[in-house]
Amino acid sequence: MKEAKSKYFQSIALHFFKHRGAPFFLSSKELDYIARWEEMEIPLHVVLEGIERSIEIYKRKPGRKAKIRSLVFCDLQVLKAFEQDRERKVGHKKRIVERHEKRDRAKAEIERFLEKIPHQINYLQEAYSLAQEVLSQSHFDEEKLERIEGKIEELLWKNSLDEEKERVKRRIAKDYKSKEEEEFERIFKIKLVKVLRDKYKIPYISLFYY
Repeated sequence: MKEAKSKYFQSIALHFFKHRGAPFFLSSKELDYIARWEEMEIPLHVVLEGIERSIEIYKRKPGRKAKIRSLVFCDLQVLKAFEQDRERKVGHKKRIVERHEKRDRAKAEIERFLEKIPHQINYLQEAYSLAQEVLSQSHFDEEKLERIEGKIEELLWKNSLDEEKERVKRRIAKDYKSKEEEEFERIFKIKLVKVLRDKYKIPYISLFYY
């Protein structure tokens, strides 16, 4: 068990060091995050996927020439990757999808969504219309899509009903082992947004999901 734990920590650290370079050690806070991921039973390949997503998103931000310096900044994408992994069907095989194909898929999903957007979430119409405009451009800005994605999640969180929040809180308390308040709130927010997306069939904006 101790050997498996050591491999989990070392694999994550080595993967991150390949991106960051020196210093070749992790802070106590970064080690705490890895410990939490392990406590939540997030598979190693999912953590690495979340780190890669974080790196790619960071690279696309304007004016960002430096590299991600801390694993802490990867936490959100690791948790999102974990949610996706939990929903994948057994035996499902991913294939490499070209960037333009992802764009076309996202654009089609958004168009269908805007045609029949539920009245309960009509407050998302402006954000999705903007995303549609961005994706219609020949040289579209993926960073702008990421910002719109973040705005959509904030709107879902802000406009969610109290009873929806309570249902999700009860489910998280049952499914997740982490007792840290900060960690619980982070997972709670991600899970609530995911529940609302599923309920109203809300498509993603970020091309990571296509």
